Amino acid sequence: MTGSVPETEPSYGLAGRLVDGAALAAGYLLVLQALLTAAEIVARKLFNHSFQGVDELGGYMLALTASLGFGYAALHRAHTRVDFALSRLPLRARCILHLAAAAVLFGLALFLLWNAWRALGETLTYGSIANSPLQTPLWIPQTLWLAGFGVFALCSGLVLLRAVQLWRQGDLAGLEAALRPPSLDEEIDEALADSTGEASQ
Repeated sequence: MTGSVPETEPSYGLAGRLVDGAALAAGYLLVLQALLTAAEIVARKLFNHSFQGVDELGGYMLALTASLGFGYAALHRAHTRVDFALSRLPLRARCILHLAAAAVLFGLALFLLWNAWRALGETLTYGSIANSPLQTPLWIPQTLWLAGFGVFALCSGLVLLRAVQLWRQGDLAGLEAALRPPSLDEEIDEALADSTGEASQ
């Protein structure tokens, strides 16, 4: 039960592929927002003209990409962990803390999902629109926001379920591999793989 910890990141099948695709789409949204902001700056400086609503759209994109990013980070063990003392503990103690962290993360995801649902419900009840030149019906960005938190809840739930299964099987080494923060070697290997992939293109 205390064998060496594999250096591979756990696979979450279809959910992992969907989250990776969502993260890629969120990245493209951020690029689009950067281009819109640049166009807004140029138009103001050179033509004394402003495109209405660029900052508002930026806020919506930020909320959506953040909620999607939470789910991606959950599956890829990318949430910030203060682990200066974690590595000094016995394997069983580390696994207990990993389980506790996964449970807290899942609880946070459910809390955010519930509050996003309540906000959307109030918006639909009162027919709220943005107090802005675009007058955006707020149910549109809030629905996307809710979907992002739904993905976060799904991903964190999968992580917790995997952790519980590994604990019940007595596979402490597998649980450690699935939930521990990425090691420095893993981060270096990932950065090298990314740079190699970009160079080959």
